Amino acid sequence: MYKLLVLDIDDTLTTAASREIPARNLAAIRRAQQAGIHTTVATGRGYLGASYIWRKLGIQGPVINYGGALVMDTRTDKAIHTTEVPPDLVAEVFELAAEANLHVHLYQGDTVVYEKESVQGEAYANKLGLPHLVDPEIRHKSWHNVPKVLIVTDDDRAKSMIPDLQKQYAGRLKVSGSSPGFIEFNNPAAHKGSATAFVAEYLGFTQAETVAVGDNSLDLEMIRWAGLGCAVGNAEPEIRAAADLILPPCEDMAVEYLIDNVLLKG
Repeated sequence: MYKLLVLDIDDTLTTAASREIPARNLAAIRRAQQAGIHTTVATGRGYLGASYIWRKLGIQGPVINYGGALVMDTRTDKAIHTTEVPPDLVAEVFELAAEANLHVHLYQGDTVVYEKESVQGEAYANKLGLPHLVDPEIRHKSWHNVPKVLIVTDDDRAKSMIPDLQKQYAGRLKVSGSSPGFIEFNNPAAHKGSATAFVAEYLGFTQAETVAVGDNSLDLEMIRWAGLGCAVGNAEPEIRAAADLILPPCEDMAVEYLIDNVLLKG
């Protein structure tokens, strides 16, 4: 029997048209929880930025943030697992973005920090309700405890850049795509797969008892690690190829389908 369900948020649990949890998915998750299936989220967002989702789900326990770099326990609001991007690589990504004239920001806790006023930075922080600040000296400082660095650009450019950046930073940084236009940089040891493994052990569940669902490259390791790795129908080709099970598209209530037609049917 599956006992742990780990869900990506954007374009998996929630649709692009609405970032609220669809009522049918939410009702299905309630049924899963009542049946004893522990449900949590794994997201590229920080703790505060994802809080309106995990609060709505009533999650009591660990949630995975910043693509696996941070695991927080909602019962204490404290970190139980952390991984940082090395300061020299934070600086290197900022230089790369400056040369390409791209918006880039880092995180200090839930605060978004970037070098100069930016439409992308303001929009990102305001959408998620995050504190943010401009630091003109950002490239001249050594930054510690950075869980993730994020470049924001148009989606076509992000998709064209990611494969080259993955080669450039192989072994030094994990480079992933998440929401449209996002290029995420994490410590190679920090990904949703390692974080899901940590959460399963923390809660006393096995790999075989774990189900994970996602749609993009940030979810790849999580889907590969889980006993049942699932891709929504709108997932990227490499995610569908890695999955044990292909679900309907996100907008067709993929999470509801999984719970009612697979998990609760045993």
